[in-house]
Amino acid sequence: MSTLSVPFIRQALLAKPRTIPPPGPERPLACVALVLAGTPQQPAVCFIRRAERRGDPWSGQTAFPGGRADPGDASAQAVAEREAAEEVGLHLEPGQLIAPLIEMPVYAGGREMRHQLAVFVYALDGAPPALTPQTEEVAQALWVPLERVFDPANRRRYRFVRGGAALDFPALVIDGHIVWSVTYRVLAELGERVGRPLPPD
Repeated sequence: MSTLSVPFIRQALLAKPRTIPPPGPERPLACVALVLAGTPQQPAVCFIRRAERRGDPWSGQTAFPGGRADPGDASAQAVAEREAAEEVGLHLEPGQLIAPLIEMPVYAGGREMRHQLAVFVYALDGAPPALTPQTEEVAQALWVPLERVFDPANRRRYRFVRGGAALDFPALVIDGHIVWSVTYRVLAELGERVGRPLPPD
């Protein structure tokens, strides 16, 4: 069984289950959906390219569908499902959830933000559905075979310049899309769980 197949991913995530407590005033969260679709043995993953927006520290970055929790949100999972529907038209059902993947700190410009990122992994039956980007927030949405994401041939270093200083980060380049920062860290966590590690920071 491939380590990047849906059955293996499900087995790996459920072997060490995690829970993510609900958001709240003292616990601000951003929640994203890592969505797999296609054949169970060769799934693809949904990425978005964020719209270019002034004041957005993640403007133009490759990411997963998601957004920040609102005060009335009952659960982090519900936030990920709502945002996937709003941003790319993916209507996820709770039964399609494999498991939460991780909760991790979020950084912007080298500073740790107040909120955490909660990641939920979903698997859809059948061919990857059409994506309908909400253009105010999403410039592009696409499906990428998961095997290509973890292909060593796509690994690069990304140079980020801040305050005149150049910093190098591990990255993936897939069809011209640069995957780095928090999205890379999410994929690195998935890779660690399934035995396909990515180079660390």
